Amino acid sequence: MPKLRLPLFRPTLLAVLAVLLTGGCVSQQPDDDLNKPLPRKSRADALAWAKQYTAAMAHYAETKISNDPAPRESFEECIGRNDEVADDGRFTLTYAVYAHLPQKDHIEAVRKVRTALKQHGVEITSYEERPARPEVLLHGFHNKEHFSLIADSVKPPNLLRFSVSTPCFLPPGAKQQKF
Repeated sequence: MPKLRLPLFRPTLLAVLAVLLTGGCVSQQPDDDLNKPLPRKSRADALAWAKQYTAAMAHYAETKISNDPAPRESFEECIGRNDEVADDGRFTLTYAVYAHLPQKDHIEAVRKVRTALKQHGVEITSYEERPARPEVLLHGFHNKEHFSLIADSVKPPNLLRFSVSTPCFLPPGAKQQKF
C-alpha cells in the first residue's frame, strides 16, 4: 500500500491528536467518592472527539476509514460500581470505524498504531499477533484520560477495526445526581 502523502494534513492531525491526548478529554480519577463531579461533555462533542481519535489511529496505520461497513456509535447509560444508574443524562460512548486493508498487512499496520499510541500516553493492556491467520488484536487504555481503545482484525477478512470507548460524561448544564 502506498504511503499517505498529506503534507498539510499531517501537522493538523498531529496537533489535533496532541489536544485530544492532553486535554480534549477531561480526566476522571477513580476513588471512593461516588458523588465526585463527573467530567462534562455533550454527546455531540464526545462523538466528534471519537471520530477524530479513530481517524488518527487510521492515519498511524497508514490506511483510510471506509464507510462500508458504516461507522458504529453506541451511547450507553453509565453504570456505577454498585450497579447504580443515574437519571441525570450521564453516558458513555463506544465508537468504531473500519478500514479495508489486505489481511497480510494488518499486523504491520497495528504495530505502527501501537508505537504511536505508546508515545501519546496510551498503555497497551493486551496485544496479540497471529501470523498464521494473519490477524492482530490490540487493546489500550489511557490512564490519565480514562478512555479505552481497540485496533484489531475483524470479519470479513481484510477488515481492520479502530474503536474508542469514553469514560462516563455528564452533559453540560445537567445537575449531577447524588447517591
